[in-house]
Amino acid sequence: MKSAILSEVFAELCETQTHLDALLSNVHVLQRKKVAVYLGAFLRRPLTLAEHFGVKVADTAEEFWDMSFIRLKKNEGIHELLKKIWESGGDYPNQGSEIDFPTHLVNEWTADWGPEVTKKMCMFLSQDPLTTIRLHRRAREDEEKLKATLGAIEELPKLRLGNYSILARVFKGFAKIQKIDLFQEGWFEIQDEGSQVMSIYALESELMKSALSPVPSVAPKKDMVFFNKTMLQNIVPRTVIDACSGAGGKALAMADLMRGQGRVFAYDIYEKKLLNLRKRTDRSQDRNVQGVLVKANDEARTEQLKAFYLSADRVLVDCPCAGYGVLRRNPDSKWNRKPVALAENHVDITELQQKIILDYAPLTKVGGELIYGVCTFAKKETLDQVEWMKEHLPNFELKSFGFIGPYDTDGFFMAAFERKK
Repeated sequence: MKSAILSEVFAELCETQTHLDALLSNVHVLQRKKVAVYLGAFLRRPLTLAEHFGVKVADTAEEFWDMSFIRLKKNEGIHELLKKIWESGGDYPNQGSEIDFPTHLVNEWTADWGPEVTKKMCMFLSQDPLTTIRLHRRAREDEEKLKATLGAIEELPKLRLGNYSILARVFKGFAKIQKIDLFQEGWFEIQDEGSQVMSIYALESELMKSALSPVPSVAPKKDMVFFNKTMLQNIVPRTVIDACSGAGGKALAMADLMRGQGRVFAYDIYEKKLLNLRKRTDRSQDRNVQGVLVKANDEARTEQLKAFYLSADRVLVDCPCAGYGVLRRNPDSKWNRKPVALAENHVDITELQQKIILDYAPLTKVGGELIYGVCTFAKKETLDQVEWMKEHLPNFELKSFGFIGPYDTDGFFMAAFERKK
């Protein structure tokens, strides 16, 4: 295998701006893992690695991030750096800094949170992602079998407990686990720990609020149990609506947390995602999850949802967002280097979030909870949206809110509102 494959994939990224995952699907299976690891490292911390290997790719960080894709593709220093990364065998820093992020992002984060928090966020988001699994209750009831099975597979790194979620087990390194029999049998799902926390919070916000922080990038408190096994067994089965469910990771987690009881309705406008959810449901064997195809047209969707007003104990609105909290997992997205993303049809992302909130809030029962969540930490999509909701949802009362990650997990924000009338 030759290092040229890194340059080839990077050049295609520059030419097409296709997501890295899609590009990797075209790489030969024997090269895929190595390309994913090494190119991913470069995309997360390009200038830190350039300094480490003594390669010049630009005079300044600002000049580097101002380059067009054409100039990036033709930058000889980058291709020399990719070759050195390949030849290093993985012997390079696993942590970057502010120089590894587009200047406009660093400026935006600094304006929102100040230089110290921004420094931490850049440090955490430039690290390689962890492989985290969520244990299904079958695995939680027989974890010795799970440990023995995974421990017998030599190529798998060791597992550790999660920092935030009692359901989480974290591999200490890259782990390819989709072909393992227990995965196929639904003993566990791949799900980031922050996403797991949001799933639990959506059902039991009062019990999970102590896991949240008022600002991003705060490490978990040592020896603090946010959620124990007794609490896990006492989760009340409810009717839950997971708006913007996608492939349903949180919907599946909530269905499992309710021990196959209650009902979780996974709403999405994309049929393909709901078909993927059905496959995952078949694997988990939790029959209390149902996908619901929602109309994409605004007026038609509003009319469709009226039939379900006041029907749900919990409504999780996990909105589309700028996605800053998942840059470690999707590093190629920052290479587009566009200021705060605009949603489809040129609607500002915060306006889109507000439209979705107003669509789904009426589905919440009196006494039930509306949970707002995003995988980002932009202030205008998090704290500012909470203030907007307080003003525009007069029937709801704020209970709690806060951030989790991106320390050892993706970055999330969540807030819980109780419907009073």
